Amino acid sequence: MPPFWGTSRLAPFDPVAIRRYGITEQEVKRVEQYVRLLQEVLPVTIWDQLQHYGKAYRTSILIYEVVQFRGLVRAGINPLRYSRRTLARLLEEHTDVHVEALYEEHLYLQEVIQRKYGEYFQVATLIKANREDARDLNLLQESAIGIFLLQNDEIVEHARRVLRQMREERN
Repeated sequence: MPPFWGTSRLAPFDPVAIRRYGITEQEVKRVEQYVRLLQEVLPVTIWDQLQHYGKAYRTSILIYEVVQFRGLVRAGINPLRYSRRTLARLLEEHTDVHVEALYEEHLYLQEVIQRKYGEYFQVATLIKANREDARDLNLLQESAIGIFLLQNDEIVEHARRVLRQMREERN
């Protein structure tokens, strides 16, 4: 467990989100193993970088990983039983799981931004602002989750600055 976590795997995350999503210590441990397995070729995984992000942004990453892990399990896949290569293929075959996780992650960010900064961004805008390429936004728009409005480029750029600020917060 990274040293900044202290004695609880849940401590570094937003307790409201932990309760809302019903995330447990054991689930965080499994998700940590899952992320390390998925990114085993990298010297530093996204999980290792969590301590450098603000609490809300860190929590959004956890939500994404938990929702994706749960979606794979619902699809009959135990993510911890596969090699990285097989798991990557399974994720490509189950883009719906990725899109669901992406949506929940950015729905959480939307709520935090509105509460903390008094600003409102569409989920699609946050997804576009949070990623340089359009892959995730395209997957979302092609999904069965719903119709999403994308705000103009100026608002996307503003959302990008707010997300950057959330990543850099020290809490």
